[in-house]
Amino acid sequence: MKITSMRLYADILANAARNGWDYTPESIVSGSKRHFEEMKLQLNDAGYEIVPVGARLYCKRLDKLAVR
Repeated sequence: MKITSMRLYADILANAARNGWDYTPESIVSGSKRHFEEMKLQLNDAGYEIVPVGARLYCKRLDKLAVR
């Protein structure tokens, strides 16, 4: 999800640059963080659950099947 957020934000910045907007590096970094957090909130509101990379979800039923 982080990569998708970064790509979308890069598109936003490219469009802004084409329209003559110029941002400081600090603004770009803070905007990228804000975009990522807002994207997470929108996905949560849509019913998605965001989990960290490498997280192992636990499900008793699947663990029982794996033992068989």
